[in-house]
Amino acid sequence: MAHILVIDDEPEILAFIKTALEREGHLVQTVTATCEVSPEMARLADLILLDVMMPGEDGFSYCKRIRDTIDIPILFVTARTAEDDLVHGLGLGADDYIQKPFSVAELRARVCMYSMRMEAVAFSLGAMWLALPIQHCKTFCPMRN
Repeated sequence: MAHILVIDDEPEILAFIKTALEREGHLVQTVTATCEVSPEMARLADLILLDVMMPGEDGFSYCKRIRDTIDIPILFVTARTAEDDLVHGLGLGADDYIQKPFSVAELRARVCMYSMRMEAVAFSLGAMWLALPIQHCKTFCPMRN
């Protein structure tokens, strides 16, 4: 189970994402603006899903601001479909760019992919290295079944 922070100004999108990912066993926290995200909230997340076009601070600015302080996957979820926007977002440090509208299957698959990568991160215990598995993504990660 991953702890996912979703930042989007559209309540319908937040509800859609929350329902889809909680059904997969993830813990999902939603906020409607970047100003609602405390540094602690961002640090506790395993992954951030971030809209680009929001009132106040937009997703591009938020990603740029936090990227140096947290090293977790940031996935833009946005209606901005121009290639320049995608390239700009990735250049700011985002790990992926999901274009709206998207399907539940695509969302779950991308979250699963990043969750599997997080599993592969080794934790140092002195001179030993230990990879800690996380059990989730049963539906969209066939190699887990």
